[in-house]
Amino acid sequence: MATLKHLKCSIPSCTNTVGQHSKQLNKNKQVCGPHRSNRKHEADTWKLNQGCNNKGQYGIPKCTCVITDACQLDINHIDGNNDNRKPDNIEVLCSNCHRVVTIRNEHHLQPTASRRAKIDDPNGLFTGLY
Repeated sequence: MATLKHLKCSIPSCTNTVGQHSKQLNKNKQVCGPHRSNRKHEADTWKLNQGCNNKGQYGIPKCTCVITDACQLDINHIDGNNDNRKPDNIEVLCSNCHRVVTIRNEHHLQPTASRRAKIDDPNGLFTGLY
């Protein structure tokens, strides 16, 4: 099994790592445990202050969504690499814009360690489903 590294929380002012208190590292999480639980309001406030950063730069019209709740916003990795948590690679997009950007730029097809199958599948039954 490959050595798993701990990734930094995507909230720019946070120095925690994602999965630092668990035995199994969950690389799909973008923010640390505290920002998913007792400090969630800080993460939500940060995302709401950012708003959707699609200003028409992705070849799709400028976002006109009315954002009323932080659950409408996603963290986007500009280069498509979920492991690259540098502040200049992180932006907030509304869910609609994030999906379009991911599909058009084929970020979902990039082979990264965080997209490997999460289960032991010796017979290949689930190959291609992840």
